[in-house]
Amino acid sequence: MKKSVIVLLATMLAGMLTGCQGREAAIAAQPVPETIAQTFRGVIPCADCEGIEVTLLLQQGGQYRLNERYLGAENVAEFQHGRWTRTAEKLVLLSDKGEKRYFRPHEQGLEMMDTQGNPIQSTNSYRLQLVN
Repeated sequence: MKKSVIVLLATMLAGMLTGCQGREAAIAAQPVPETIAQTFRGVIPCADCEGIEVTLLLQQGGQYRLNERYLGAENVAEFQHGRWTRTAEKLVLLSDKGEKRYFRPHEQGLEMMDTQGNPIQSTNSYRLQLVN
């Protein structure tokens, strides 16, 4: 009888601990409130130009504008807009065309991530600085 009570209590304790871990992960994945408009700017590497000047404007209410100007190319620029959300670890941009881009906080700015949301493995800088 004592063995079955101990097994039952151990099972209940394990279930409670597992439930707590799931709750913490769910809380961490919730978006941080989008209350302040911020602008980030930087130059990232380009395979066939001098660099890409990137300007990212995060607007209140979850809208964003992303401008990319190719340096050394004649009037080549790309513009994108859509919605953004921020979790504890990443900033996720979802364009009006359904494309996703990922960034992560880095010092006083953001660092671009690859198309899967993983860090870019490179010696080049993919960082954007906060513009005051």
